[in-house]
Amino acid sequence: MRAFLIFFLVAFPGINSFCQNAEIVVGNSYFGTTINEKEICDRVAFTTRPEVTMAVENIVKRSGLKQNFYVMECPNTDNCFAATRNGERLIVYDARFFNRLNTVTRTDWAALSILAHEIGHHLQGHTIKSGGSDHNRELEADEFSGFVMYQMGATLAEAQSAIQSVTTEYATSSHPPRSVRLKAIETGYTNARELYPGVTAATDAPVTVAKEMKTGCIAGNCTEGRGTAINSRTFERYEGDWHLGKRHGYGREFSEDGQLTYIGGFETGKYSGNGILFLSNGDRYEGGFRNGKMHGKNSRYIFRNGDILTINYDQGLRQGFGILTRNSGEQSNTYFKNDRRIH
Repeated sequence: MRAFLIFFLVAFPGINSFCQNAEIVVGNSYFGTTINEKEICDRVAFTTRPEVTMAVENIVKRSGLKQNFYVMECPNTDNCFAATRNGERLIVYDARFFNRLNTVTRTDWAALSILAHEIGHHLQGHTIKSGGSDHNRELEADEFSGFVMYQMGATLAEAQSAIQSVTTEYATSSHPPRSVRLKAIETGYTNARELYPGVTAATDAPVTVAKEMKTGCIAGNCTEGRGTAINSRTFERYEGDWHLGKRHGYGREFSEDGQLTYIGGFETGKYSGNGILFLSNGDRYEGGFRNGKMHGKNSRYIFRNGDILTINYDQGLRQGFGILTRNSGEQSNTYFKNDRRIH
C-alpha cells in the first residue's frame, strides 16, 4: 500500500487544484510551527487519485473507525497537517514535502507515518476541540501512528524515521521533544504487536542481502543508459545512469541492508555535482562533490541531533568561516582550517 502513495507523490507532484475562499481553522503543523490560514494556499482541491484514497483507507481501517475527513493537496506549504474548514475535517499535505522527507529519512515509511499521525488527530477528535495542539494531543497522535505502522508492516525504526530524522529535542508550547515523541510511537507499536502478533512479519533486525543472490547488472542497461547493479563483493546496490560501463549522471546507492547511502550526481563512477551523503553515524552531508569528495560552497553538514554546520568544503576538508545553527535555533560563527576547528 505504501507503494501506491509514493507512486502518487512522485508521479503527480504538481496537480492543479482549486479552492474557494472558505474559512480554514487549523492548530499547529506536524513540526510545531504555527500555521496561519493565509499561509496554507491560494488554491486547494479534494484529491481524487485512487492511490491516495487507498493509502488513507489502508490506515483508517486499522483503527476500526470510519473515515471522518477529506484529503487535500496544498502545494508550497512544505508540511502536512490536520485542519477544519466550514465544519469539514481535512488532511492537508504538500507532495514535495513528502518526497524530500523520504529522501532525508531514506525510507518511504516516513510519509505514511506522518499521514497516520495527522489522521490520528481527526479520529481522536482533536480537531473539534478548542485550544489547538498541545503535548498530550501530539503524543496521542504519535501513539496512533506507531500502532498503525506496525499493522502495515513497518519496523519500529521505520515507524519512528520521520521524527528521528527531522525533529529535535527542543520542545515547543505545542509539541514535546523528540525523545518523548519517539517513546509514544514505540508505545503504540508495542501495543499493536501484543494485540496482533500474527498480523505482520515486521522485525527490527536488519535484512541482509543473501550471498547467493544475483550480482552484477540485475536490471536495465549498466553500460549505456539506466540500470541497477549489485556489487559482488560488498553487495551494495546502485540504481541510476551509466556511461561506458561506469556510474555517470544521476543515481542512488544503497548499503547491503538496503539503507540509502547516497543520492545525487556521478561522474566516471565517483560522486560529482550535487548530492546527499548519509553517514553511518547518523549524520548527513548535503552539498557539492568533486572526484568523489565533498567539495562546494555553503554546503551543509547536518548532525544527528539536528545541529547544522554551513561551511565551504575543499576536496573533503572544511575550510574558512562557517555558521553553526543549533537545533534550538541559536546560531554562532566558527572557523576551520584544513578540516580542523580553530574557533
